[in-house]
Amino acid sequence: MSEFFAMGGYAFFIWMAYGMAALLIVLEIVAVRAHRQRALQLARHSDVHEIAAAGAQLKEAE
Repeated sequence: MSEFFAMGGYAFFIWMAYGMAALLIVLEIVAVRAHRQRALQLARHSDVHEIAAAGAQLKEAE
């Protein structure tokens, strides 16, 4: 088992590569979630303004 973790003397580089890949995957997930939240906020904000503008136009038409 220790031979597996030693990986022929290259363990440091291999485990660092695994660690970096895992870190980047986690950062990508966090970034995607943040972008999604921002997009949803912008969509809600624009919907509110569109509804308010439509209501104002209806009041003016009356």
